[in-house]
Amino acid sequence: MEKIGRREFLKMGSGLAGGAALMLPFGMVGGAQAAGSSPEYLTMVGGGQGGAWYLGAAAIAEMSKKMWPDVSTTVTPGGGIANLKGVGAKKIEVGFAFAMDVTAAYKGMLKFEGKPIKNLRALMSTNGAYLSTVAKPDIKSYADLAGKSAAPGRAGMTGLASFERIVNQMGIAGDVKIVNTGYGEMSSLFQDNVVQSATVIGSIPHPVVDEILSVSEGHVLPVDDAVASALAEAYNYEKVTIPAGTFKGQDADIPTIGSVTQVTTYAELPDEWAYNIVKATWEGRQRMIQAHKAYGEFGEEIAVKGVRIPFHPGAEQYWKEIGLL
Repeated sequence: MEKIGRREFLKMGSGLAGGAALMLPFGMVGGAQAAGSSPEYLTMVGGGQGGAWYLGAAAIAEMSKKMWPDVSTTVTPGGGIANLKGVGAKKIEVGFAFAMDVTAAYKGMLKFEGKPIKNLRALMSTNGAYLSTVAKPDIKSYADLAGKSAAPGRAGMTGLASFERIVNQMGIAGDVKIVNTGYGEMSSLFQDNVVQSATVIGSIPHPVVDEILSVSEGHVLPVDDAVASALAEAYNYEKVTIPAGTFKGQDADIPTIGSVTQVTTYAELPDEWAYNIVKATWEGRQRMIQAHKAYGEFGEEIAVKGVRIPFHPGAEQYWKEIGLL
């Protein structure tokens, strides 16, 4: 199999998320770094451009630059599943993903069946995430999507995987036309009625859903309790609720599925670097909140929540020092 270099991988990730990379001065693009007192380069990969992951990754890159002024950093869009593969291949130093995908990747389950990423390590958890599927007014449930077109994201994005799991569980997967697209195109496709639903998973209120509801009539669909329970059992989702008033025109709570956002790295990253990245992020968490209000949750109750893989030793040392582990 042909090896994919760091730059080629990042181009792939940018395409997955439908956005351009935020490039800070970038030096080396491949090969191993010497384990010195500071890294030569750091690659941070989040989610769709403008979303909480992307902005969180950019904030961590900014804090890393303050800590190591000479480091070259890259921030690029990505998708949770693709990010984990990139971390495992040591193309990404800091990758955002959802807890259930992190666990599946480490154990070689589901999308990672037979290909466990055993060098995957946890740095921290940052915030909760919620699946939001916005649909046309006449679509009252996921079952009503049979015979319709849906935009749940591109390959490698957890929103797509989550949507597919719901419609598979309901037995209507073959009746829904999937339109693979990034966040940037969802609103226009929905407005033009090319698709009748769009799905994202992340913080709430999610900017993609807000944008759609600002120009089109629609509402967020509830996930049936039996379906949510089955997915929680099979895939390690959490049953969560989107509070009334979160989205435009939302008068009642909406039951859905969700997870916890986790920040990951690879085991081979020097302990000192992992320690300092976590320390800088925790001590500078106000910068995370400035980047996106979803990180208002980034506190003691969530910092190490839901981690079912080994912590990186550097991260573990820091969390133990401040009493959270």
